[in-house]
Amino acid sequence: MKKIKPTRFGSRKSETPLNASGVVTVGPRRFLFVDNHDPDGLMEFALDDDMDIEWMRRRPLTGLADAALSDPEGLARIELNGAVLLIAASSLCVSGKRRIVHDGLVRIRYAADGDLAAEAIPGFRAWLLAQFPSLADCTNLTPDEGGLNIEGIAWQPHSNTLVLGLRGPVQPGKVGIIRMPIDVGRAWNIASLGKPILEWIRIPHASGSPGIRDLCFDEEYDEFLVLLGRSISGGDEPFQLCTWDGKSQAVEVRDIAFHHSAKPEGVTTFTTGGVPMLLVVDDGGGYAVFERVGQEKNSVVPPVS
Repeated sequence: MKKIKPTRFGSRKSETPLNASGVVTVGPRRFLFVDNHDPDGLMEFALDDDMDIEWMRRRPLTGLADAALSDPEGLARIELNGAVLLIAASSLCVSGKRRIVHDGLVRIRYAADGDLAAEAIPGFRAWLLAQFPSLADCTNLTPDEGGLNIEGIAWQPHSNTLVLGLRGPVQPGKVGIIRMPIDVGRAWNIASLGKPILEWIRIPHASGSPGIRDLCFDEEYDEFLVLLGRSISGGDEPFQLCTWDGKSQAVEVRDIAFHHSAKPEGVTTFTTGGVPMLLVVDDGGGYAVFERVGQEKNSVVPPVS
């Protein structure tokens, strides 16, 4: 088993690392990700033929009220009538001694240049928790206390469903996902949301109690990519990459390991030269690229020296 080692986005170690989380593909070797320290913009970058960073820029979000999106963690891409829409999601967690409540489910209209128009659904967190009496005890708890913490989202196009991955709470040997139908083309409010369903998916031979760190639906393979990692800050569960067909009761853990310096929190797919690839972005400020096909071979693009 070969380890995936991240490459830093910045060229100097003194630069403040980007807290990269959910990531999507928006063009040939062109990507957008959320930085959970920056709720007012997204980061966009492109890779060159050698899979090095060709350029990177910040894309401001416009149209959002203060705190309409806080602690962003997840990002999903949707194609609708020739347009590209994005959904950015907050962790929905409670944080700090002051018990700050994070909220936000935001629809963004992607364009190749300029600012990105965005709109939020007011009261999304309260609405979602009200659908699940089993999560009532999580309402006012921080993630380390077993509270709600959503870190991955993915769009399943054939069912028009947004799938949310729970970093917490977790069950022993299982992770939670929420399937939520959305009419993404109508007015962006609670009325556009369908009845959500909570499911618990088994992790074979799970070590400890990992949680979901990101989700991505791969249309080419008709399956989800699932990034797992520790569910609380003091945990020691390893990061793992899994696949899930969306129907089985368990994920399949891939034969991939991450370098000890890696903190993978975002995964997406793309193709270059006819070869399916994966991009993983890192909460520690890095990224890694490797082949989607034949993952057991761990065909890793060498990091920049």
